[in-house]
Amino acid sequence: MHLRESEYVEMGLAARWLDAARAKNAYNYALQFSAKTHYGLCEATVDHIEHLDIDSYTAADAWLKARLASDGTVQVIYGDDEVCVMSAQDFMMKWQEIFVPGRDDAVVLHNLSLDALFYCHEKELEYGQRKAQPLVPSDGFAARRD
Repeated sequence: MHLRESEYVEMGLAARWLDAARAKNAYNYALQFSAKTHYGLCEATVDHIEHLDIDSYTAADAWLKARLASDGTVQVIYGDDEVCVMSAQDFMMKWQEIFVPGRDDAVVLHNLSLDALFYCHEKELEYGQRKAQPLVPSDGFAARRD
């Protein structure tokens, strides 16, 4: 069990951690939405990027809730071996506890929408809309990858 996985258990979060092969695939997919030159989202693959320096968690929470969908699930991608899937609603309620300033960088992809979020260890958030299909189309069937 990874450190983050045990932290999620301690917080009472129900998250499904991906096995090594699936985590690597999810990480490789998420890389296209992460900028190569700075901590944040990639302008080539994400539209309408908004940036927030977290000065107040109350304000950041309101900012995030006004943008990120709370239905369905999200994938939280920390690295090529640490990826979990959890309810978007649970994520929205606990994101302040999930991410540790000074340690965590993560990409969060919503499975029913094109929402993308980047959390930077320097207490920054970036939100935008992916220029790609959602991980699970709105009809509930997995997208074909031909």
